[in-house]
Amino acid sequence: MTRFLRRLLAAVVILLALGLVAMKAWLELSGPYLEALPYHPFCAEAATALARDDVAGALELAEAGGCETVTTQAQERWDSLAATFERCIGGIWTGEAEDAASLTCAIASDLVVFGDVRDLTRQGLSWSRGEETDIVLVSLSAAGIALALMPQVGAGASLLKVARKAGTLSDRLASAAYALFKQREWRALGGLLGDAGRISTKVGPARATRALAYADSADELADVARFVEAAPRALLGLKWGGKRVMRLTDDPDLYAHALARGRPGLVLAGERGAAALLTRKPVILALAKVIYRDPTALLLGLVGLASWILGWLSWQNVVIAACALLLVAALMLPRRSRGRREWHGRREPPEGHTPRVWRAEKR
Repeated sequence: MTRFLRRLLAAVVILLALGLVAMKAWLELSGPYLEALPYHPFCAEAATALARDDVAGALELAEAGGCETVTTQAQERWDSLAATFERCIGGIWTGEAEDAASLTCAIASDLVVFGDVRDLTRQGLSWSRGEETDIVLVSLSAAGIALALMPQVGAGASLLKVARKAGTLSDRLASAAYALFKQREWRALGGLLGDAGRISTKVGPARATRALAYADSADELADVARFVEAAPRALLGLKWGGKRVMRLTDDPDLYAHALARGRPGLVLAGERGAAALLTRKPVILALAKVIYRDPTALLLGLVGLASWILGWLSWQNVVIAACALLLVAALMLPRRSRGRREWHGRREPPEGHTPRVWRAEKR
């Protein structure tokens, strides 16, 4: 019985060694996976951004990582009353924006037509002096006046103007807006400006200008608006993942896993989609369903083991571990003795040996 148990344990250890190598090979061939990537150090980067006076960047990172201390410190510096008032006045008078306060006030001035008249007047003076004028700004200002009774559309027009001045409005999107205005396609132009207004309403004017940089057409602007409305920390996702991250609009779970791992995670999820998550693999799901009482626990265990193998065990370590297991299995196997062996406390001849029997001769 002891020999049988030793052989059984040795077989289990051998299967474990082979399974380790097989799992590593399968994960490498079918991957890469998000579970193998480390989590992004949001709090450390937020503290670094705050130290170099990048308050907006620090707030964005701290909020994404749930860093309460850094968030509080950054918010206090951002909400300085004197600085906020000064930036707001500058935004109203010039229509240009450097941050959230000046941009919000610039857009507010456009909503009461003052900003549109201001920009049209400036462009008209430039034209009268023979200077270069921006036909996109003229078109957007005129559209803002014409659509003044539609607040979201007006906010979109103002946002596009500020983005144009800040250089975050792509030439293709600006040309598309101008073409719609020139052709008097008011419904399509209203839809484009409405999408821009949706972005501004969701993330605020300052962040919305950055979102416009990822749209080169009216259709892409609509996709950006959908993504911003559906995804948390959408601006950070666009910053790290680019346009490809908008494919994750309808998969919030995958987006959350990818965002937690920073730029590499978003790039991987944008390229591979649902296949980037190990928990979505059919093999893992099938193994988890073997135990009907609690398949979720088994699924977490399998994913945890696979993630550990992916993240910490290189091929060199896997081979060393497999060889060590095989050596342990070899030591566990029972060995046959060359001579006689004990059997139930008595001497027994070795296998293959026939004992001699002595018989008395009859006389």
